Amino acid sequence: MDRREFINKSSFLAGALPIGGLLPTYITKMMEQEKYQFKLGKFDCTIYRDLMWKYNAKDYFINADQEALTVSLKKYALDADNIPSPFIAVLLQDESRKILIDTGSGYLDEPLVFRGNEFIVKGKLARFLAQDGVAGEEITDVILTHFHLDHIGGVFTEKGKLNYPNAMFHVSDVEWDFWHSSKSDEQIPLFKYYIEKNITPLKNENLNLVKGDFEEIIPGITAVNAAGHTPGQLALIINQEERGNRLLYVSDSFLHPLHIENIKWQTNYDFDNNKAERTRVKLLDLAYKEDMMINAFHFDFPGLGAVQKENSNWKWVYLK
Repeated sequence: MDRREFINKSSFLAGALPIGGLLPTYITKMMEQEKYQFKLGKFDCTIYRDLMWKYNAKDYFINADQEALTVSLKKYALDADNIPSPFIAVLLQDESRKILIDTGSGYLDEPLVFRGNEFIVKGKLARFLAQDGVAGEEITDVILTHFHLDHIGGVFTEKGKLNYPNAMFHVSDVEWDFWHSSKSDEQIPLFKYYIEKNITPLKNENLNLVKGDFEEIIPGITAVNAAGHTPGQLALIINQEERGNRLLYVSDSFLHPLHIENIKWQTNYDFDNNKAERTRVKLLDLAYKEDMMINAFHFDFPGLGAVQKENSNWKWVYLK
């Protein structure tokens, strides 16, 4: 289904905004799924729900007017202390390639003990790939949109074995340079730990450092500079050649649809809020003008939808 057809079929939902604190049934059913498959041009696409997490409003919307936030949370049937969020990964397959976008949080048999704290890490991506008959050795390309834990945790096994030994790893050169310089010294120590374990060893593997903006990194997939959430975050245009049937993978540029509807609402999780806002505008304009659907990492699973624009206001429409 292309974006225009999708918008037309969803228009009766008035932007797919829940009314009276009730989520539409099709959204709640999708939230219960762990795998979503569809066709996008030459690509067979599968979105996997690696695991579920929860956040709170005080970190998600740090500068929102409290009264406006209360109304918005009710509209989406959200509890301020419990905003559910999936972590996803995307598999794209064509005749010659198996491409994985982000690797989930990883799976650890034992709790991760870091500075006296225990973390339970039980991501499901590896199990889902095995169930679908996709061996790690078959993955030809891995695109890491940025270096946060929920995107890079599945690069290596608990024992340090590369999960995708034959893959080319595509990462932003800005992201790589930042996390391997003194500029990252004041970042969260657990992030640094994960990068030392899951990113730094890639220097000895097949590594493609993505430079510039709007760079085609794989036939049919173009990397877009989406800095702000992290210094070198990448968004991706998938099925680049086929206008009206393209997908914009925005990674963590928006953590919730409310960040689309309220561009200036900031989050504690963005490295540079000003750059993050400029990236939001850039990506929304791109998706709208170029007739693209959107896939967002943290939106209700599978995170697929599109945007509508009314004057200067944006609306998010979930895939039906």
